[in-house]
Amino acid sequence: MRTVTVSVDGVAFTANVARFARLLRRAGLDVEPGQTATFLGALTLLGFDRRGDVRAAGRAIFVRRREDGPLYDAAFDLFWRRYGSSGDLGGRLPRITQRERGASGEMPPEGPDAGSDERVTAVRSDSAVAREVLRTADFASLTAEETRDAQRMLERLRPRLPLRRSRRSRVGRAGHRPAARSMLRHALATGGEALHWRWLRRTTRPRPIVLVCDISGSMERYSRFMLRFAHALQQSGAPVEVFVFGTRLTRITRQLRVRSPDAALRRVADKVVDWSGGTRIGESLRELNRRWVRRTVRSGAVVLLMSDGWERGDPAVLAREMATLRRSCHRLIWIDPLAAREGFEPATAGLRAALPHVDEFVPAASVASLAALAERLGDL
Repeated sequence: MRTVTVSVDGVAFTANVARFARLLRRAGLDVEPGQTATFLGALTLLGFDRRGDVRAAGRAIFVRRREDGPLYDAAFDLFWRRYGSSGDLGGRLPRITQRERGASGEMPPEGPDAGSDERVTAVRSDSAVAREVLRTADFASLTAEETRDAQRMLERLRPRLPLRRSRRSRVGRAGHRPAARSMLRHALATGGEALHWRWLRRTTRPRPIVLVCDISGSMERYSRFMLRFAHALQQSGAPVEVFVFGTRLTRITRQLRVRSPDAALRRVADKVVDWSGGTRIGESLRELNRRWVRRTVRSGAVVLLMSDGWERGDPAVLAREMATLRRSCHRLIWIDPLAAREGFEPATAGLRAALPHVDEFVPAASVASLAALAERLGDL
């Protein structure tokens, strides 16, 4: 730990001004090198006899937004101390001690009162480190405030949609075969001679996506985030069908077709009657296969099935219905939020019965994992 005594002249003076700027950055302010140089010049002109002038000069230079004011004041009071009891700075800065910030993001005590409990603890909640911690945190461990922040992150997701080749072709300058009708039609203006070749090129369109989400008691916290992910998919323009199941299967596609995710989930809550109940995966999939597959799934769809595999019914029924569903879609992806935990093994009977029939097994217990899934969809 290094201690520096600073006077108005010399390299130590510049070093302390640089440390003050570093303290402001750690407290959450956006401090640029040019501002530090400006503040250094201002102190050279003002001196240190009037503490209020020094504070005002730093506020004018470093504070850009109203919410930066309390952060600046806390950092100023912590850093610009004096040994004596006089109200000014007496022509010199106090001794300061500097060390690297700990993992908690707090600054250690500075100056002669190093034994006190004073800290600069105001760190922006939207800092890069805080956002990354929130992105990777398990949904089940979030506080109420963190849950709201994570939900806002999911609202901003822009998934990459899976594409498939369309049966229709488009006329262009390049393609896989000549556009004979278009060329003949344009040749009427040139005496029947085709002066410009036109080609047909294949086009693509988004694949249908079907999300089947477990809303039983063991999945309640995760399923609500997954429904917000489904809302983000629908807002991106993908042809999405959404079903939820506990002890019965419920289609909620229409309830999600509103712009506000909060309003969409309120409509879903009014529609669904088996929240946080038991789990009958096999029977729910049987209803999906018998009633909805031809209307919503089709052969080109990507099916996302989210569940932890806790099955109260017969696992053999689940295995049979999973095999039927796999034959009816393009890709079948099982999403298990518990799979992200250390030491996870597919121990439940339902999960063991389902895994032989899935194309991919994906963990999804955080914003980062759902963002990776949204990116992964574009590669299917």
